[in-house]
Amino acid sequence: MGVIYKLTDEVVHFIISQRQSNPLFSCRQLAESASQKFGLNLSKSSVHDVLKESGIITPRGRKPKDKFEIPQEKKKQIQSSLSQVKLLPPIIASPELNLIADIVEVKKEVLMAKSVQEEEDMPQQEQENIEISPEYEGAGKIFLKAALWDLGIFSEENLKETDWKYYLTYAKGVKVVLENDRNFFIDLPLPLERCIREAVDGMVNNIKPVIVQKVSDEVLFKATMSGQEEFKIKNIQIVDRNDHVLLEISDIMDGIKKYSFENIYFVENYENNILKRSKGLFFSQDVDNNDVIENISNLRGFDSTNENENTVSLLVSDTYGNKSVLQQAIERLNRMYLRDEQNRLVRVKIEAAPQEKSQDEESSTV
Repeated sequence: MGVIYKLTDEVVHFIISQRQSNPLFSCRQLAESASQKFGLNLSKSSVHDVLKESGIITPRGRKPKDKFEIPQEKKKQIQSSLSQVKLLPPIIASPELNLIADIVEVKKEVLMAKSVQEEEDMPQQEQENIEISPEYEGAGKIFLKAALWDLGIFSEENLKETDWKYYLTYAKGVKVVLENDRNFFIDLPLPLERCIREAVDGMVNNIKPVIVQKVSDEVLFKATMSGQEEFKIKNIQIVDRNDHVLLEISDIMDGIKKYSFENIYFVENYENNILKRSKGLFFSQDVDNNDVIENISNLRGFDSTNENENTVSLLVSDTYGNKSVLQQAIERLNRMYLRDEQNRLVRVKIEAAPQEKSQDEESSTV
């Protein structure tokens, strides 16, 4: 057992920043890392208390007596979205491809052939389809909007106080059960509404790729997503942290389903104040001055959008004092793979701000 210390601000900041940079680090790993850096003998319970007080993790305790239930109104909305199925045309593999290894190879060949064709066709199409907005003030408010999008909230207009229990409930991920009784688990420790949306859009409606970082059986996952007859999906289950099934979706349509393996940035945050939530998701704990976030929120910028992506470019000069803080926030947001109210993947980047002319330069052009 470690020794309980009155931790200095430096140690506290180190623990919090390490957890935010590496969300999968356990309290034990964080305790070992901090102990080694500062010559201490920290216990994992001391680290847990730091994270709990900062709002990064929930308090420990017994499991709740009552199982969380999705509100009936929300269930109706989910069922409505399930009725609007937009499937891609199924690709049927030849009967002789029975081995999983062969299936994966076929999938790889299809994707490679498609990417070659896209390289030939996309440049001109992209130029025609991308819309670029005029420059506007407050482009940096993207971080405040993203704090809501992470919860699956796209409008605060009809948001009730009682809705927060639902939106601040976190799922553990998605269990996929096949008709051959095999199953695999997709780790998606996201807010419940967003986890449902990812599962429905990617595995039911098949209109967006499923973006994943870790699955329990990668080979089985790839074979299933290839749409082969012997790997049909029986149902998918949204599972909470206590392994309760919150939602089960059956009658999954057949066909190839798109996916992408990415290094996702997962953050558990139970704050419903949007400014505080944005700070907890995107900004280091070292940024303790809200003026910095307000300054970033007021940055000018412009949007580049097409049907699938929304890229917000923030205009920043070389001498901008908060550039490193902004760059870290952008990196975190981009690794969360958020979608906006039009279901477009959200990206943020820095663009060089136009140089202001000096008085000498202006007079010389007159």
